[in-house]
Amino acid sequence: MITSNVLGRTLYLRHADAVATGVAIDVDDRSYLVTARHFAETIKDHADIHLFHDNEWKTLPARLVGHAVGEIDVSVLAPPLVLCSPAASLPADIGGLIYGQDAYFLGFPYGSFGEVGVLNRGLPLPFVRKAIVACMELAPSGISRIYLDGHNNRGFSGGPVVFKEPASQVFKLAAIVSGYRYSEEPIYQGDAQLPLNYRENTGIVLAYGIQHAVALARANPIGPKHAV
Repeated sequence: MITSNVLGRTLYLRHADAVATGVAIDVDDRSYLVTARHFAETIKDHADIHLFHDNEWKTLPARLVGHAVGEIDVSVLAPPLVLCSPAASLPADIGGLIYGQDAYFLGFPYGSFGEVGVLNRGLPLPFVRKAIVACMELAPSGISRIYLDGHNNRGFSGGPVVFKEPASQVFKLAAIVSGYRYSEEPIYQGDAQLPLNYRENTGIVLAYGIQHAVALARANPIGPKHAV
């Protein structure tokens, strides 16, 4: 069962004409908003992000903490206020993730969501997908990738990948969803191959390790501080 601290930190976002998923994290007693870089990459310094809450879009002015470099599809923003109580913590830590174990990723595919009102603080209820940690990669460059055997759809980008260590009941945040691998497949009309292809979802979900977001936050610690 996905616990309330995971649900309450999974946020439905809009910026310009695009929508995506984000996740609220805490780093060194400061609050940050993490999402996919391909969603937020036009933000240079600050921007009005829109957060869906109480069945309407609300403006959330945010400052850019940093965009990950290269192919790492992670961006970190500083919200104007602490987004979640530290009591509802979600450790941003990939340590303990095991090759082949179950994991879950959350988001808002095609803008779809559930509604439970105050049970989720007025936030939309994200969809949950179960997956298997199919492969992991720590490249010589330091890039951390996780490949999940699952089924991703448009809208999960920027969402959290969570897991539990063996014998633990506590979810940890391992990675941020980037997208899915597709395969260019031909289209046929009867036996005749047409000069067209379609992009088949292979079921391989690509995510980047949460340590990239933590490093960005520590390099530019401008997130709002938790109350003492």
